[in-house]
Amino acid sequence: MKTIYEFKKGDEIVRVENAKPISNGGIRDRSYVGEKMIFAGIANGVIYLKPTTIISTFLAGKEKLMDLPLDTWDEGWDYWIDPNTLLDNILDEKQIKSKLSEALDEENYELADKLQKMLKNE
Repeated sequence: MKTIYEFKKGDEIVRVENAKPISNGGIRDRSYVGEKMIFAGIANGVIYLKPTTIISTFLAGKEKLMDLPLDTWDEGWDYWIDPNTLLDNILDEKQIKSKLSEALDEENYELADKLQKMLKNE
């Protein structure tokens, strides 16, 4: 988990934790947790982000930036990870053997070694 100060303009970021409570013991805002945003910068005590989802774009307005108060939203960020990439390494035995054969044909022995290890762990 990172603070908003660790990002540079254009980074794809995401909320991974609730915002700080506004009042003592108050409710912590869960808005934008898991939602991909583009970091634009910090100015005037505000975090500026470009929304990427239909709902947030609608709320912020097309071609406009969202703004979140820096004192409440400075912590609880991380780099965005495309959830579709989580499936990249999930292969069944038949797929692994097929990829192993391709790797050997292409003389990609490093990949072949990794695939053989995957077969042994299944």
